[in-house]
Amino acid sequence: MKASILKTNNSKELLYSILSILILLIFWKILSMVVDKEILIPSPEKTFIETIRIIRSTNFLVSVMNTLKRALIGFLLALAAGISLGMMGGFSKPIYYLLRPFVLINKAVPTMAMILLALIWLESEKAPILVGFVVIFPVIYENVVQGIRNVDVKLVEMMNIYRVGKLDRLKDLYVPSIRSYLYGGMVAAMGLNLKIIIAAEVLSQPRISMGTSFQIEKASLNTAGVFAWALITILLAGILEQTLKLMKKH
Repeated sequence: MKASILKTNNSKELLYSILSILILLIFWKILSMVVDKEILIPSPEKTFIETIRIIRSTNFLVSVMNTLKRALIGFLLALAAGISLGMMGGFSKPIYYLLRPFVLINKAVPTMAMILLALIWLESEKAPILVGFVVIFPVIYENVVQGIRNVDVKLVEMMNIYRVGKLDRLKDLYVPSIRSYLYGGMVAAMGLNLKIIIAAEVLSQPRISMGTSFQIEKASLNTAGVFAWALITILLAGILEQTLKLMKKH
């Protein structure tokens, strides 16, 4: 019975997603016809043709892999720092308040300012990694802290009464709570990280990357090419999100 309901819900979700995409494509086509200038709003057909051209180009896979490599490195660094410092801040109020200014500064500093500073401090190949790390670290950190602080107080009191060891308490009580919060933070951070990395690449201009390809299309006034790379970015973000969902299931 449950499997049947789940299958029905999944079918409805897929149907609504397809319908939403069709509506978006129709709106896009109408808008391009009204504007009637490819340099401003290219048609879906022209964008599709440019997407095929880009995928078939010699440097496409290298560009995607270089960008994904930077995104993965930045994400893993932020994940490691966010979990370790988040656990320290979640269990210790003094550490939490010591880290609070650093986290607030990370959240408040404009992304463009962070990109420019990274370009001053690092070479163009590494600058996007630093930007991605700085932007998504607070997301991971705060989710870990919330996972610790939102543990049921009654369960903590019960473990105190029965004198449950620290290791068992961490494994059976805090880790499950952190995991549920952390997953949501990871999904949000993964998509955000990819966009930030590409934005940093547009300015830093590493030799072969998605951001550099965006800039080349813009310099050539090929708006359809910019749209095509944007669609490729959306597709990659969706694949990364689905990968995280599969990891959670297993």
